[in-house]
Amino acid sequence: MPAAAADGTAVDVTESLLGQQDAKPGSPLWWTVRLSGQLAQRRPLVDLYGDYYDGRHRLSFASSKFREVFAEMLAAVNDNWMPLVIRAAAERLVVQGFRLGEAGQLHGDDDAWRIWQENQLDAESGLLFTEAMKCGEAAMLVWPAASERPGVFGRIFSRRGSVRAEITVEHPSQMIVARAAGNRRRRAAALKEWAEDDGTVMATLFLPDTVTRWQRAPSGAWEPRPGVTHQEPHGLGVVPVIPFVNDPQMLPSRPPQSLRAAPHRAPDVAIGHGRSDLADVISTQDQINKLLCDMLVASEVGAFRQRWATGLEVPTDPETNEPVQPFEHAINRLWVSESETTKFGDFAVTELKNFTDAIEQRVQSLAARTRTPPHYLLGSIVNASGDALKASETGLACRVKDKQKPFGEAAEESVRLGFLVEGDRAKAGAAMAEVDWSPAESRSESEFVDSLVKKLSIGVPVQQLWEDAGYSPQQIARFRAMLREQALEQGLLDPTGQGLPPDPSGAPPA
Repeated sequence: MPAAAADGTAVDVTESLLGQQDAKPGSPLWWTVRLSGQLAQRRPLVDLYGDYYDGRHRLSFASSKFREVFAEMLAAVNDNWMPLVIRAAAERLVVQGFRLGEAGQLHGDDDAWRIWQENQLDAESGLLFTEAMKCGEAAMLVWPAASERPGVFGRIFSRRGSVRAEITVEHPSQMIVARAAGNRRRRAAALKEWAEDDGTVMATLFLPDTVTRWQRAPSGAWEPRPGVTHQEPHGLGVVPVIPFVNDPQMLPSRPPQSLRAAPHRAPDVAIGHGRSDLADVISTQDQINKLLCDMLVASEVGAFRQRWATGLEVPTDPETNEPVQPFEHAINRLWVSESETTKFGDFAVTELKNFTDAIEQRVQSLAARTRTPPHYLLGSIVNASGDALKASETGLACRVKDKQKPFGEAAEESVRLGFLVEGDRAKAGAAMAEVDWSPAESRSESEFVDSLVKKLSIGVPVQQLWEDAGYSPQQIARFRAMLREQALEQGLLDPTGQGLPPDPSGAPPA
């Protein structure tokens, strides 16, 4: 298990940790050694997923002779489809608000949305969802922030002494969560490990009742971090790290054989209980890259039509007695022979359509297995009706809804824990909570509005129609306020002096 010493050099810490391996099971040191080792084991797999997402691919399915001749020339060749597979779903995972309350009486909660926005999660949640889909699992850390809550005009109107929740998104290469034995829904511990600018490796262990801060010594052993409190209680009663699990599995999911074989040789480890959306299609990406390389090689060889001649006497070099090429093959050269028996010709054109057809077939396979609409990947729509486009995106919409369920539960728990950090135990223990997501479907505006009008005609409440239309709780609150203001103006201008008209939204007076 390699590590970085304070001077930045690599240190083999296996021997130095032997004594620490004997720490009492369940102790902070025992958890730190155990989770740090698991984090190091899975890091190559996390890096592999990251490399393929970023376009750093490895040439696969190529013979040794092909690599010997063409590897350097084709090292930069790839046709990267991996980001589109992830982003097609990630761009539709947008949190619009939170609803809290009793069963059947959920309403938009401004404080939950405040916590979300104060931590810039309306932007950073996209990073979290992307990493979770890319690697299988990512995490949120909820922790008390500074004692000052910023005001409207900065420090002038800040409220001193109040504790606010700080929520950060954590990468799976730095944060690992351990589940309790026999109960995968209960978190037993979590460890964050990172390297400072000087190469010093730091770690923070989160247990249900305490937080412990470590630093890796030059020998590789863990020791208390200087300058901070080594261990202290946090009073939350739970591990304040919430995993966001993509495609949840009942047991830890290990990479497929296509990644464990050469040239990837991914470790046989799991990244939490989730599964990467790239796990099954990296092999397909490798196949596309190989076909693309073959096509480029074929186009290079067939760039000039190969010509032949028969009935031609080939001269020899008098000094070396080796045949001499009689003609130069170029666009400004003419081949001429004085012999009547000489015949000239050329070979057939190198056909590249076989390669393009094979690449397109592999792309279609990738689209089918990831439920990505084909027109996202092939980039062409030919005489497609609205119903056909909707049908082609049904798989993607279902895929997004499948992700909203586990991601939504984790987001709800993060906000509840944020309320707990801020001391609002009533909202932290709210009976019901749910995330308000933006619609997963891509809808025609006219068709959708027509459906809402028809729902209104059968008595569906206006506020429910607003929710069906995809408006956030904050937007709905603004609608109600604007309608009240409009009704007030109409009442003031009413020459009969009658009372104010009812709220058009059907909501009770504020």
